[in-house]
Amino acid sequence: MRYAFFDLDNTLTDRRATVSAYADYFLEAFRDGLKDGILSDYLSAIFNELDRGGYETHAVRSESIARLDIWDKAKTASELSAHWQNWVPKNSLPMNGLDECLNELIDMEFSLCLVTNGQSKNQRDKIKRLSLEKYFKKIVISEEIGFKKPDSRIFEYALSEMDCAAEEAIFIGDHPVNDYIGSTELGFTGIWFEGLHDWPEHLGKPPSNRNLGELCSLVRDLTSKGKGRENHAPRL
Repeated sequence: MRYAFFDLDNTLTDRRATVSAYADYFLEAFRDGLKDGILSDYLSAIFNELDRGGYETHAVRSESIARLDIWDKAKTASELSAHWQNWVPKNSLPMNGLDECLNELIDMEFSLCLVTNGQSKNQRDKIKRLSLEKYFKKIVISEEIGFKKPDSRIFEYALSEMDCAAEEAIFIGDHPVNDYIGSTELGFTGIWFEGLHDWPEHLGKPPSNRNLGELCSLVRDLTSKGKGRENHAPRL
């Protein structure tokens, strides 16, 4: 096994930490229009709840923020959406251990591919912010090719770009359906990044990691590289 495919958001980027940092920026940017006593910690908690780990639409999230009882002079949802999108992607924070993990996988002679759902500009801004281009041989973004996970066509496109078979590859991501089930149904060995989503109770829990510091040792256990036994993730 020589290929590792990664999700982006909540796998390589720390969405919760990024949104919390945005809350600080938001408070300073809109302080004159906010009620007295609004605190960054409050905004951080409520913004993360409304954001749903990046799975809420910009329109719905922004409309919800516009209706919050925090305003003396409320902004429109469109203004808030533009403000968010102008700051959050360009200031995305990495998961702890990102560079160490990706460098170790490359040292293990893995070729890396990034496969992410989302808008091209936003995802490209995150990739640039975290300097991910130097690690990944190919970058596949749903808006750019017209298919999104868990549609098998985005995985097939990524495999074609990397010129490999699914059975030669690992897929690492946080979403049980979009990342794990979508990839393993095509033949990838899947690794679930725990933290944001609950694993479906009716399915056996798959190989998983809680942070990037655990990932390389798990990869060694799941593949023929390193000291671990070769073992493919259970198919669903």
